[in-house]
Order: sequence, then C-alpha cells, then structure tokens
Amino acid sequence: MIKIAIIGTGIIAASHIDAISKLDCCEISALCDLNEARVKELAKSLSVPYFLDYRDIPDKVECDAVILNLPHGLHAPASVFFLERGIHVLVEKPMANTVAECEEMIAAEKRGGARLAVAHVQRFFKANRIIKNIVDSGELGKLCMYNEQRSINYFLDSRPAWFTNKKMSGGGIVMNYGAHAFDKLFYITGSKPVSVSASADNLINERDVEGHAQIFAKLESGVSATVTLSGYSDVVYEAYYYFTGGAIKIVGTYAIEIRREGEKAWTKIEDTSDTLAFVREIDEFCKYIRGEESEIPDAAYGRDIVRLIEDAYSDALR
Repeated sequence: MIKIAIIGTGIIAASHIDAISKLDCCEISALCDLNEARVKELAKSLSVPYFLDYRDIPDKVECDAVILNLPHGLHAPASVFFLERGIHVLVEKPMANTVAECEEMIAAEKRGGARLAVAHVQRFFKANRIIKNIVDSGELGKLCMYNEQRSINYFLDSRPAWFTNKKMSGGGIVMNYGAHAFDKLFYITGSKPVSVSASADNLINERDVEGHAQIFAKLESGVSATVTLSGYSDVVYEAYYYFTGGAIKIVGTYAIEIRREGEKAWTKIEDTSDTLAFVREIDEFCKYIRGEESEIPDAAYGRDIVRLIEDAYSDALR
C-alpha cells in the first residue's frame, strides 16, 4: 500500500482525495495546508494527521509519496525537498514556472532516487481518450489541424490571488490553460512541437499576468494548431480536430461530435461523460512508482511543456 500525503487542500485536492478512496493501491497518510481551519476539519473527516509545514511530514508520518497542490512558484522547492528524501512526487501542472526550475527538480529526482511525475490530468479524460483512439485508428484519415477556443472569466474574485501574481503563478491564462491545451494536443497526436508563436496582453486590469492570448504551433508530424484563450468573459469552450476525411468537435468537457466526409450533419458520440479521470491519473502514478509501464507524464515531459510556454511568452513579448 502506497502511503500518500496531500500538500495543499484547495479545490483540486477534493478530486485527489476522492480518487484515492476508490483505489486499492494507495491511501492518504497525511494532509498539509497553511489554512489550519480547513486542513484540520478535512483531516478529522479522513482520520489522518495534518500539518501546517510540509517539512515536518517525513519525520513524523509514514510517507511514500506526495501530491503537490501548491502555487506554481512553490512547485520546485517543495518537490526538491521531498525528492531529496527519497519520497515520490506527483506535482500539479504546470511542473514549475520556468525550465530552470524544472531542471532543479529533475536533478533532485536523480539525487534522491525517487520518481517525479506531473499531473496533466486532461489526458485521462474519457473524451480525450476517445479522440486519441479515433486519431490512432485512421478512420477519418490523417489529422492535419487543431483549433481550440476557450473564453472564461479568469479574474473572478473567487480565484485564489496567487493566480494573478506573476512571481507565484509564472503567468496568466497561457501558463494555466495553455498547459492543458499543449498536453492534450501532444497526447492525442503523439507529436511534439517544432515551432511556436504567440500574442498576449491584458486589457482590463492592472494585474501583471496576461488576460488573453493566441498561440500558433507546428508539430513534428506536420499538424498545425491554434489555441485562443480569453480571460474576460465566460462564453465558450470548443475544440476542433480537422482530418483529411472529416472532423471532430468537442464542446465543453465531454460532448464530442463527429462528421465524416460526405455527411451533412454532426453526430454525437454517446457516453463521453466521465468521473474517473483522477482515478486513472493516480493509478498510473502508483504504477510509475512501482516501476511498471505507465501513462503518467514524467519530469522530462513536464519540462517540455514549460519550455513551450516559455517560448510562447518570449515571442509574445517581442
């Protein structure tokens, strides 16, 4: 049984706790958060100890691995701390704010002998796995283009303040949602980028992170991709995969429609709803810890995503 401590008990932690409860390979051994009222109540409900400082955990509880749900700017130091003590780490995406920080984490992984993985959860969504199967099968011919459009209110008061603090978040909507878009694209196509260009700005407030962006990427396979991100109003999420013999459309998180060459209407693919993405993710993390074949993104992959985001920011600021 793999004993896992959860560091950071914000919104995403609920999904991790629920997933672990459904798995036989692991259990929660401790919780940690600066918000004592919140972590104390949650720990009581789970009958596990809680901590306010993650550095106290290795000496006080049995801990094989940790899940880090911290602000992006804390990913590197927390990961290094645990990895150097031989404790496996699953860190939420993006892996860190910079490639340099990712390299520090990878070096600590080598020194400590533990394993570092990155929680790019969207590859475990049933809808994205269905799309990957269609791409791999070739039933619509060759994939040639991808277009994602996401318009949300990124600056809601309910969003934790660190998300719009560049030092702690590393960036705005590109760092947060661009990481999802890139991972999903590379997972589904099995191809990495050869070039990226971008434009980004913030037109509605004085926060030091971007509120909108457009990104263009070309992959090794020849597939081209555009990602349009707007953080000013909650309007739409759509993604289109264009093939030589048809197209796939995904609206929202799960609703997939397909249209083949010669057809006059879109057809909905049934049964794409899903509640098991985080279960799949943590199960694959446990396999990774045990040295088994796993779909969990490793540290080198996580670093590549951060490098692409860095390249997008660099081009946008020219």
